[in-house]
Amino acid sequence: MEAGRPSGRIPGELTEFVGRRAELARVRDALEGARLVTLTGPGGIGKTRLALRVASGAGRAFDDGVWLAELGGLTDPGLVVGEVARSFGLSDRSARWAVASLADYLRARRVLLVLDQCEHLADACAVLADALLRGCPGLQILATSRHVLGVAGEITVPVPPMTVPAADGPNEPGELLRFEAVRLFAERAAAVLPGFTVNAANGAAVAGVCRALDGIPLAVELAAVRLRSLSPGQILARLDSR
Repeated sequence: MEAGRPSGRIPGELTEFVGRRAELARVRDALEGARLVTLTGPGGIGKTRLALRVASGAGRAFDDGVWLAELGGLTDPGLVVGEVARSFGLSDRSARWAVASLADYLRARRVLLVLDQCEHLADACAVLADALLRGCPGLQILATSRHVLGVAGEITVPVPPMTVPAADGPNEPGELLRFEAVRLFAERAAAVLPGFTVNAANGAAVAGVCRALDGIPLAVELAAVRLRSLSPGQILARLDSR
């Protein structure tokens, strides 16, 4: 084994991180008391973004760094160990890595490993996590998955939708922007339509869009992109008709 280019460092954020104060605190507290923390929830709920936000702020606690293994593109469970090794910048001539070899590398290191998108490889991820945690006392793992991994000592943190205003709630722009989904829509909308703000004319429609999408962050972001060609009211009308 030899060290190559470190390809698994936590990437910088390209867009503003919105809301999630309670969830950030919950995940950080969980990492204080557990070596494996799994963020769970449906697709698009924001598990990856939340995990990366927590990880990016945890670097000082880990002498040997914070590393990301992105597993979403894998289909073969047998390649999970190799992908995790690659995320640490490790390479050798073998296409497949043994867990023991990776454990040897990590055994004396203080590391936070983010295992992202484990759900379709849950069994392989669980076996890997269990073996590494048993053999590497300085390792902690922050995983994202639609389902729990089922590893001993695992703490799960369900990621809820973003907050949305009630149908009979306030429509004043200042009040609406207290809700996470509305703030997310406004921030992403301003990126595609410079100068966009939530105001008295569009506030009710923006709130309606966020409610119709159940506060799911990915869906809200995709809706905001449609402002290139549609107004908030037109987006809402299409969602209602659907």
